[in-house]
Amino acid sequence: MRFPDAEITTIDLLRHGEPVGGRMLRGSTDHPLSETGWQQVTDAVMRHTVEGHLPYDAIVTSPLTRCREFALWLGEEFDLPVQVEDDLAELHLGQWEGKTHAQVFAEEGTERMSAFWYDPTTVSPPDGETIQAFDARLAEVWQQLLISPPGKHVLVVAHLFVCNGLLRQVIEQPLSRVLAMDLPYAALSRVRHERHLLGETTFIEWIGR
Repeated sequence: MRFPDAEITTIDLLRHGEPVGGRMLRGSTDHPLSETGWQQVTDAVMRHTVEGHLPYDAIVTSPLTRCREFALWLGEEFDLPVQVEDDLAELHLGQWEGKTHAQVFAEEGTERMSAFWYDPTTVSPPDGETIQAFDARLAEVWQQLLISPPGKHVLVVAHLFVCNGLLRQVIEQPLSRVLAMDLPYAALSRVRHERHLLGETTFIEWIGR
């Protein structure tokens, strides 16, 4: 707590574990977790149990299977409410969905994808979601979490680009750098929002543990 007598909401952002199918440009392609992926996210969350209890009051999850199935299982195991939030779905990658980088390069060359990774505000995947639209829907989710959180300590189960985008809401990095953090599978980040006499302040406690 940085401000005395602050009202605190803590939000943990968990990237899902490894899905079936291996490395690819998955986007909104709806693959479940692999056995390894289940173990990754289970280990990441269970490290935070105290006397057999998780610190969370509620779970908010992407609707995609690789996030939702784990969130629902965790909610049932620990008797926690689970909210499925459609706007936490991963960035839709259009014609790149379900392909490896090598497949995309073979089909269309490297120029477009290189430009996307360098600055996604200037180019989008063919028939995919723009980063501006993606950022706008995440901003709405984030504001709702801060204004009306479902608990004092909330676990959000989401995706690589989504976790990047939510952290951007706090650090206010340029939109061109929204994909800059390469969080591994099951990476957990913590954000603390304080309401105090001077107003409201949001802090990042740690990223990608």
